[in-house]
Order: sequence, then structure tokens, then C-alpha cells
Amino acid sequence: MMFDDSNEVVAELMHKIQLHVMPRRVRCREFFNDFDPLRHGRCSEANFARAIGNLGMRFSEAETKLLSEHFTEYGPRVSKPSVVNYMHFCTEVDKIFANEDLQENMRSTFMSASPGSTVMSSFVANDIEEEERFLHILHRLAALCKAKGVEIKPLYTDVDRSTTSSPSMLNPRRGGKVTRQQFKRNFPFKKEMTDSDIELLCDKYATKSGDVHYMAIHNEISEVLPDPSQPFPTSPLHLRPDDTEWTHASISVVQRIQAKVVEKRIRLKEQFQDFDALRKGTCTPGQVKAVFTILNLSKEIDRNDFESLLSMFLQDDGLFNYQAFVEEVDKGFTRKGLELDPLANVEMPSPEHTSPARRNTMRLSPSKIAKTSRVELKIRSLVRQRRCEMKPMFTDFDKANRGYVTRIQFHRIVSIMNMDLDEKSIGYLCNTYCDFGNHSDFNYKRFLTSIDPPARDVETAMMEMTSPFMAFRPKVYFNGRGKVMAKSSSSPMLSTGIW
Repeated sequence: MMFDDSNEVVAELMHKIQLHVMPRRVRCREFFNDFDPLRHGRCSEANFARAIGNLGMRFSEAETKLLSEHFTEYGPRVSKPSVVNYMHFCTEVDKIFANEDLQENMRSTFMSASPGSTVMSSFVANDIEEEERFLHILHRLAALCKAKGVEIKPLYTDVDRSTTSSPSMLNPRRGGKVTRQQFKRNFPFKKEMTDSDIELLCDKYATKSGDVHYMAIHNEISEVLPDPSQPFPTSPLHLRPDDTEWTHASISVVQRIQAKVVEKRIRLKEQFQDFDALRKGTCTPGQVKAVFTILNLSKEIDRNDFESLLSMFLQDDGLFNYQAFVEEVDKGFTRKGLELDPLANVEMPSPEHTSPARRNTMRLSPSKIAKTSRVELKIRSLVRQRRCEMKPMFTDFDKANRGYVTRIQFHRIVSIMNMDLDEKSIGYLCNTYCDFGNHSDFNYKRFLTSIDPPARDVETAMMEMTSPFMAFRPKVYFNGRGKVMAKSSSSPMLSTGIW
């Protein structure tokens, strides 16, 4: 019978150790390595008791001795005093991590921090008057915390925050429990409440081990307390609904990508082939995003555009057919099968091809277009009468030479030049020349081209300056030495200037 009783006690002690080890993910073997330098898996009884204490367990001397006797080995290879097989002990404790059923059973026994769950099941009120007294004490405690701005939790967090056991910190880290003496010592309202009231609180929220679960008190009081943070004025962002229609809404995502590729002269195929080692012509949607990010095209399309692109070129197996996508985009440069038709004439990309990549204008009604024309006519007449140049004013605000200024800067320029325009007139102009997909970036280069176009001779000179270099070619009437050629000696070869 004594043997059976000792086995039951050992099983209960092992169960307590597993309850302590599992939520903290403690490795028991690390506490025994210092007592076993040769790593033969055994230690003395005194060192076994020290390791159990370092593990965080508070057993009596008799319980520790019973555990050490249970794991003591006998045999010719066992030499005293290292007779306790701690490896077998660690193996038995670590079984909790491999058995999910044991873990589920132990989770049901953990102490919860929810209100009311920490009250001792063995607590029974003596009579109705004592129950009413307890509720009155709890109500007084909540009222005092609310009036004085005191919180229960911060008063005890310093006591249960230790990672190792010590005489002053006897509870696991952040367990929400303190000893009865610690609860009384840190209680904030000793003058307002009597010792019997504090004792009743300790009895009501006591755990099985005799500690006081202060987190349960904190949670129940916090339900009636207001938000401790001080109110402060806020200004939440409320965006106005924008009913503006943009030209990009009517252009497909493939056409916009094609325009950007033509503008930057990008080669798409090689970028996709980096993710397609077998050259199957397919890749994953994530790799498509990576290619767009590498080529700096991801900012040109949003999530909806990307989803529509996937719906167009996604196969049944979930892969993106980049080969068909590249062929569709390359139509802006060339035509498929051009080598089979040598007489075909392919046009070079014009500014109209890249316009969807550079411009995103608003769709205006005919009445707004007419009002904008009247405002432009007024500004054009003022510029001609005063003979003033508007471009230097815009370039002062455009340090990066982007060709854009903000709407507020345009308003300042109009006010500085005393154009006498009201807010509605400026709004009409911004609706016409804000072509970057927003209401703030004003394209002043387009505006100046419409308001103050250069003269014809100036435009010709600018075109000659920006045109490619052309070498001097003599007339067909002179040879390479500058002499007049005879009419009979003129030939196609001589017209090239070669003598």
C-alpha cells in the first residue's frame, strides 16, 4: 500500500511540474547540465533538489526526496553520489509537449484572467448579509478607483514580473497573482477600508494555492470605470466624394502599360524570362508584380487594374501567360511576323501613342469647355496688351523642371500678375490643365502653349535647334572643288558631291 501511495504522490508531483513547464516552454534538461559535466545523465540527490528549485517548483523536502528516490538507479555502473537519473525525469516531463490530448486537458485547468473565473469554488458566503457586504466593498473599491484615478493592475505588476523564483517574487511572470501579504502591502486604500474588508477581498479572490488573483479584481472594476485617457480634440479625415471622370477610366490597362513601355523603351520579355527558366511562357501572379516593381510600372496601375489584367491573361492552371501579354504590348513597336512581309511599312510611335502614359485629363461637358475658352481668351488678350511673359513666373515655382505647379501656386501666379480671375475661372482652367490624374498638378507648359504661343520664326528656330545634325551638302551644279559642272557630265553619282 505504501508503494502505491508513493507512486500516486509522484504522479501528482509530475503533473504539477508539467503544469508549470508547458505554458512557459521550459527545458528541464538545461537546469541539470551544470551538475553533470561528464553528461552521463545522472546527478546527486542534493543537486537534483537544487535543479528542481531552479526550475521554479516549490516542493517540500519530503516531496523532493520522494521524487529523487523514484528516479534513483541501482547497478554496477552507477557510482555514488550521482545516482539520480535526471534524463529519465526530463523525458517523463517532456512527454507533455508530444501529447496533444494531455495539453488539452491541462489547458482546461489553467487559471483564466476573466472576471469571476478566479473565485475559489470552495468559497461559500456565510449569509446574505455577508454577500451584500462583499458587493458593497467591491462597489466602494470601484468608486474610490474612479474618484482618485487609481488602477489596480499597475500596483502589482512589479511583484509578479520576475523570470526566476525569489523570496519577494513567488509567482510566475505576468500570472496575475500575488501572495496575500503582497496584496495587503500594496493595497492603495488602507485608510478608507478596514482590515476585515481587505481580508474579505482576499478570501473572495483567492486561488487554490492561497494567492490572490488581482487581475480578476482589476477586470471587474474596469467594467464600470470610464476610459482613463483624457479626452482631446480630434479632426478625422473625411474625404469628399469625387465624381470626376478621367480619361484613364475608358482606356484599358494594357493600353496604358503599352504607352508607358513605348515612352520608356522598356523590354518586357527579358524581365519575365528571369522567372521562367524552362521558357514555358508562364509565371505566377506574384512574379508579375515583381516584374512591374522592377520596371517601375507598379505605380501606374492600382489593385483593380491588376485584377483585370490577371483576368485577361490568367490560364486555367492559375499561371499568368506573359508571352501573350508581351506580344500584345509589343504591338506599339512592331508587328508580329514582320520578317515574312519585307515590303510592309511600320510607323514609328508618335506622341499620341504615349499620351495615355503621360496624360490623364478630366472629361468636361461642352458648357465647361466653352467657359474655359472664354477665360483663356481673356488671359490671352491681357498678355498681348501688357506684353508680359508668364513662363518665368512658373519656372520660379518649378525647380525640378517637371512642367507642373500646384493649384495653389497657379492661383498665386495669377494674383501676382493681376489677371483679375475669380475662383470659378481658376477652377475651369484647373479642370482643363490638371492632366496628371489629380486636382492639384497644373500643367503650365500646355497652358502657356495655348495662352502665349511663340511666333512662327521663333518656333522654326527652336525646331532647327532641337532637330538632329545634318552635314553640308553642295548643290548638284558644283563638283567637290566648287567648280561648275558641265551639263553633259552631271550624273546621279555627281549629285552626291563625289568627284
